[in-house]
Amino acid sequence: MAQAIRLFERGVRVFVGRLYNHDYLWFSSHEMSKVSTTQPYLHNYALCYALAQRSHRLCVGSVPKYVEDAQGEFNAMPLYCTPAQTSSVHRTTITFNALDGSMNTPNLGKRVYLNLLWERLDAERPKLGYEFYCFAFDGFTLPGAFRLGKKGAPVRVRWEELPQAVAHFRERSERPTHLVNPLDINGRIVSYDPIAIPPHLLLRMAIIEQDWFVFGGRHSLQVPKRVLARIGGV
Repeated sequence: MAQAIRLFERGVRVFVGRLYNHDYLWFSSHEMSKVSTTQPYLHNYALCYALAQRSHRLCVGSVPKYVEDAQGEFNAMPLYCTPAQTSSVHRTTITFNALDGSMNTPNLGKRVYLNLLWERLDAERPKLGYEFYCFAFDGFTLPGAFRLGKKGAPVRVRWEELPQAVAHFRERSERPTHLVNPLDINGRIVSYDPIAIPPHLLLRMAIIEQDWFVFGGRHSLQVPKRVLARIGGV
C-alpha cells in the first residue's frame, strides 16, 4: 500500500476554516422536556449542506435517512468538512410563553442560543470562532459567507489553505487537531471523549492509528473515509 497520496495532484485542496456567527445560532443539540439547548459543536453534515448551498431536500417518511444521504447526497457535493468547535462561547437563554389553544393554558419552554462571535483582528488576543477543515474538489471555490442553523443565522468563514496537501499513512497513533465523525475513520480508534449530538456521536480528543493524515504546522488532519473514496482510494 502507498504511504503517501498527493491530494493536490488529484484535484483536492485542503483548507482550515474559522467560522464566526453574526447572529444568535440555534439548533437542537439535545432537548429535554421543553428546553432545547445548542452546544458549541457544529456537525460536519450540517456544514457540508450549508457550504454546498443546499438548504433543504425532499425525502419520504418520518425517519432520517443518513446512510442514504451519505451514499448519494454527499457524493454529489463539491466538498467535505470535518466537524467544528470553538474554545470560547457564551449562551443566551430565551423563555417563550405560547398559549395552548386546546386547553387555554400557558405552554412554557426555553431555547439556549449560542451568542454572536466576531472576528478579532488583535493578534495578541486568542482567536475565537469555530475551527474546522474542509476538502474542496475539482476547483470548487468555498463561500466566505452563508447561513447556518434552524433560523438561518448569517455566518462568515475565513479560509487558510494548506498548500499542496499530501496525505500520509500512519501506523502509529496520531491525535487530530479537530473533532472527528466516527463514520469518517478509516483506521482504528484508540481512545476518545464522546460528544452526544445528532445524528450520532462526535469524538473529541480522539487518538487514531492506521489511518491517513495531512500535516501542516500545528495542524494534524485525519482524512475522512469519504474523501479517500472520492479520489479512488489508495
